[in-house]
Amino acid sequence: MQVVLVMFRADGERRSFSITRDITVIGRREDCDFRIPLGDISRKHCRLIRDGDSLKAEDLGSSNGTFINGQRVQGALLGAGDTLTLGSVVFVVQINGAPADEHLAPMIPEASDAAPEPAPEALDALDAPAAPLEAAPHGSEFDPMSILGANDSAELTPLDESGIAADLGADDELD
Repeated sequence: MQVVLVMFRADGERRSFSITRDITVIGRREDCDFRIPLGDISRKHCRLIRDGDSLKAEDLGSSNGTFINGQRVQGALLGAGDTLTLGSVVFVVQINGAPADEHLAPMIPEASDAAPEPAPEALDALDAPAAPLEAAPHGSEFDPMSILGANDSAELTPLDESGIAADLGADDELD
């Protein structure tokens, strides 16, 4: 099963991240498999579990919660086209190419069951202009620092199998 998380920025720009591990921990700590260094992301926010043809998201006691299609969950199955929201970061789940790229759109939750309103600094971080990369791995043009604010010093970085932080570019795989 091929799983891709498509991140949507406030300006509509999107970035794709392949999830290839059976268990992927998402959070802001350096030892997370998929690192998002924003203040509204918990140190270990959630994990994605691939089991055969199913994909499950489990919250790891995060402060701001894990939301699927606008509903806060402790654990739930993810399907193709579902919106996964962690803090102010919004992903659409693509499984085995579905939904097609041209049909990807995050679900906008109703106000009553919506994820908490992100802090203004988180929105500023998502809207920050991209700085040019000093070295773009794999021919990538994506600057992971473009989602960070001026006070953030870390990078959106997965670890490779050896535990060494790898640079994350658009369409990169998380092994």
